Amino acid sequence: MPAAANTIGRAAMRARRVLGIVAGWTLAGVLAAVVEAAVLHERGVPVDLMGELGRHVLHALVGGLLGGGIYIFLLRDRLRHLPYMPAVAIMAVLVLIAFAGLRAVWYAAFGGTHPSPWHSLTFLGQYLYWTLLMAATMLAVRLTDHYGSSAFNYFIGRYDRPYQELRIFMFLDMRSSTTIAEDLGHVRYFELLNEVYADITDPIVYTGGEVYQYVGDEVSVSWPLRRGLKDHRCIRCFFGIQQKLAERAGHYRQRFGLVPQFKAGFHYGEVTTGEVGLVKKERIFSGDVVNTAARIQNSCNTYGVQILLSKDLLDVLRLPERLYEARPIGEIALRGKREEVSLWTLVPVDRTGPTRQAGDAERARGGVPFNAS
Repeated sequence: MPAAANTIGRAAMRARRVLGIVAGWTLAGVLAAVVEAAVLHERGVPVDLMGELGRHVLHALVGGLLGGGIYIFLLRDRLRHLPYMPAVAIMAVLVLIAFAGLRAVWYAAFGGTHPSPWHSLTFLGQYLYWTLLMAATMLAVRLTDHYGSSAFNYFIGRYDRPYQELRIFMFLDMRSSTTIAEDLGHVRYFELLNEVYADITDPIVYTGGEVYQYVGDEVSVSWPLRRGLKDHRCIRCFFGIQQKLAERAGHYRQRFGLVPQFKAGFHYGEVTTGEVGLVKKERIFSGDVVNTAARIQNSCNTYGVQILLSKDLLDVLRLPERLYEARPIGEIALRGKREEVSLWTLVPVDRTGPTRQAGDAERARGGVPFNAS
């Protein structure tokens, strides 16, 4: 699994979010300068509009980089597990400490008049401005997390009318879920699913995936074709999920007495995308590719593998041989399809470890399908 690519992708996505926050705060700063200038002008107070714009934009740029950067890189992962209002309350306290400290440092370094006392209307107004700005930022980030990487498309109404597009689908299913549910009971099983879904979120988000549906212990994820193919993100997502769960194995054993494992089926093709419903709108994908991907995933247990993908997808992925070894399963007749589907499984390549040496010896004997059951 290319860990460096995951790290770079994670940092790049977070950096883009920080830049988005800076842009939003800059726009808010411009609006605040215009409103402030208009109010002062109406009261007969002379004001330099360009000077006000420059001051507000500078503050927004510095505040966006510092506040947005600290939130996205340091605080978001810690606060996103909390409900929105408690998270905002914690952020309000942190903003108060940071705001008071920065004001003191600024006046100490650059001189000028003493800052307004903390109980003054000036201090209160400035503090509320930055706190509300931070609260709005947190809400925007949470909405983006809720709707996925295509959140902007919802706001501009792209899905109001159905349209056709090429997409990659990954269907994930937890192994032995029925037995696990019986052993743990419904409440504990729900807690397990909640923790698992939280842990697999980052590998999905950082590879540009969009969660289509949660159905019990099954998760379906999709990528627009171009995005999913770039740097084989869709495949990296699955192995990233495996890596994340392996890193948390000790926690799961201690709390639930097991380590959750997933199997996955991949396919791509043309789907019709659109929103349905009036009261609770939902985006749906209609097309044979969705059902085929689900049936491919159902075949994982039959052939004792963790991952299966169609030859159609394998051909367009062009996976680097130094990273993955593709092994054919065969032509498979899937229920509900007239034509057989060629299925393949993948094994991450470790050219220095025992896994690679065993694979070389296995191929020398003629090769057998990978068994990951």
